[in-house]
Amino acid sequence: AGIKSVIYGNQKVYLINKFIYNSEFTRKVLENHFPKNKSYTLYPPIDVDSFSKKFVVKSKTILSVGRFDSPSHPKRQDLLIESFKLFSKTHPDYKLVLAGGLMGDDSLLDNFRKSAKGLKVEFVVNPDFDTLRDLYQSSKFFWHAAGMEVDENLHPEKVEHFGISVVEAMAAGAIPVVSNKGGLKEIITSESGSLCKDSKDMAQITMQIIDKKGEITSLSDESRLRAKDFSLTVFTNKLESII
Repeated sequence: AGIKSVIYGNQKVYLINKFIYNSEFTRKVLENHFPKNKSYTLYPPIDVDSFSKKFVVKSKTILSVGRFDSPSHPKRQDLLIESFKLFSKTHPDYKLVLAGGLMGDDSLLDNFRKSAKGLKVEFVVNPDFDTLRDLYQSSKFFWHAAGMEVDENLHPEKVEHFGISVVEAMAAGAIPVVSNKGGLKEIITSESGSLCKDSKDMAQITMQIIDKKGEITSLSDESRLRAKDFSLTVFTNKLESII
């Protein structure tokens, strides 16, 4: 109530014609503080064409991309490692690649490396664009655990508000198996990937996809198609309709 009164007490709010949000999740949270009748959702523009080269041989790789030091909403690489421990018991021919940015203190990364000792886990720190694109294109699966173990109603700031890296991976044909929280729920369809509740669920869903012959190809193709819904062209058209 205090926040609400402060915001509405500011007359500038009434001079704003439109409030534009990067997902329905963000919109739902912030509409508690801003006028609902001025709300619009506009998903971020993704340059899907940069990642969509189709004829690249997919390796038995699970990729995750996210900052290693992200205090506001951790990417939960610790849970990804736990999930991979379970997954690799039945699929030892796969590897997990954790790529992401790191600035300053690397103690958290050191802890991740200790947890992954003995597993086929690779760390790619501060990759350039070409390296990242190659990882997307060569990976069969994309995992994202941000928001796991968080009550998104109590702590919406700790979940993924949209999920740009997920769309980039999908544009490259990597099948998303991601946390069922925040804006990620708006990206994934049942034809293009899976949402999971925890690290155990993530491992089990990935195993099930692998064990069903032909499902990897169909999901990969549908991931590419779904990613196009967040393209630069779609963004431009939607923006023009809003303004």
